[in-house]
Amino acid sequence: MKSSKKEIKDKITEDKYTKKQIVNSKTFSANRDLLNALLKEDRNYTKSEINQIIENYKKGKVK
Repeated sequence: MKSSKKEIKDKITEDKYTKKQIVNSKTFSANRDLLNALLKEDRNYTKSEINQIIENYKKGKVK
C-alpha cells in the first residue's frame, strides 16, 4: 500500500532564557547563586541545558 502523504518529522524546540531570567525564576531559586556564578551574560539557555549545568557542577564537572 502506497502512502500519498509525506511524513513530516516535527522538530521540537525548547524555549531559551537569559541569565537574568533564569537567576530570577522560581524554578531555579534553590540554585540561584550557583547559576549566577556559572552562566554567561551573553548566552541563552534551555531548561535542559540549565539542569545539565547544575548536574555537572554537583558531580564536579565544571567547564
